[in-house]
Amino acid sequence: MKKTVNNIFIPKISGGKTILRLLRKSDLKKSLTWLKDPSVNMYLSHNFRDYTEEQELKWFDFIQSSTNDIVFAIEDKKNNSYIGNCALHKIQWDHKDCELGIFIGEKEYWNKGYGSDAIENISKFAFHKLGLETIKLDVYSYNHRAIKVYQNCGFHLTKTEKKNHFYNGRHWDTFLMELRKI
Repeated sequence: MKKTVNNIFIPKISGGKTILRLLRKSDLKKSLTWLKDPSVNMYLSHNFRDYTEEQELKWFDFIQSSTNDIVFAIEDKKNNSYIGNCALHKIQWDHKDCELGIFIGEKEYWNKGYGSDAIENISKFAFHKLGLETIKLDVYSYNHRAIKVYQNCGFHLTKTEKKNHFYNGRHWDTFLMELRKI
């Protein structure tokens, strides 16, 4: 599958631990299983618990035609196993910024540097190939593992939205973070 965005060819991106390749329709069933998993879903910006295959296909079709969203599958470089997704969303070409989304769905890959590798590589791609200058994200205050990864990848806190996310019987803060091209 080939895709161009703003006349820029979207390549496969090879990192130290991961390969980022465009998400395929054949990935959707596994991805949807991860999205519905409560231990994955609790960290995501939307609740996908009741998400259907039909909704996932509609989203995939939208992403395929979007010039403001690029979604990659994350693969383990050693064995080409599909382990999660990462994306540049809401690309604002005139403002040179976007939003990062990422999750590792295969739990045996958690806490082993795969997310960090994927973030470092998608960030380089965004800055050096797409010409973007700022990558933004939001993360819930209880997601300590992700916050540490984002900080280690150079993201810094820009704003805290107080008690705006309700999860597990209580309200949590949402941290807005960003990474700027150096």
